[in-house]
Amino acid sequence: MPSVTRILQQTLSSQQVFYLERWKQKMIEELGKEGFEEYTKNLFLQGELFHSALESIFLSEKMAARYQGEDDVVAGYLSSVEHVLEDISEVKALESGVHHETLQYLGLVDCVAKYRGQLCVIDWKTSEKPKPFLQNTYDNPLQVAAYIGAINHDANYDFQVRCGLIVVAYKNGSPAHPHFMDPDLCSQYWNKWLLRLEEYMDKN
Repeated sequence: MPSVTRILQQTLSSQQVFYLERWKQKMIEELGKEGFEEYTKNLFLQGELFHSALESIFLSEKMAARYQGEDDVVAGYLSSVEHVLEDISEVKALESGVHHETLQYLGLVDCVAKYRGQLCVIDWKTSEKPKPFLQNTYDNPLQVAAYIGAINHDANYDFQVRCGLIVVAYKNGSPAHPHFMDPDLCSQYWNKWLLRLEEYMDKN
């Protein structure tokens, strides 16, 4: 069964592919091919470390305080999300696999918890550039909508989710941007996701 990430990657619009390719070429010019590979590897690693740090914060329910002051790759990201963590409660799932049996796709959800009292699928993102608006997060809202749909159709979960939250954290510690997706917005992105899924199924 294909993953949400794979489906989205294989159905990028020609415009998205163009911008991604242009960005990649620009980075390779600046850093060289090996430098660029190193750069993407580090970004990926930082993302992984950030996710594990968040997971241990939620599991031990201690705030990010114990990460601060450490000369730590993720310290900046953690202080970046600190104000968002205060609004998060009742964590129901962490790094949890989901699958949609009817539509035949799967995914890995970062977190399901309440944000300001609303149950959300929460996606943690790291970014080098500020992303103050939801449209700056490209296909992330589609990913969140896809996960919500999967959870709501997955017998392993005994709850329904109607909202989403994308949190963009910054390495320099500047306050993260939380992008809340209400049920209306989620269903708009769900419809967009269904189109991408259909496109993927047609191709494959």
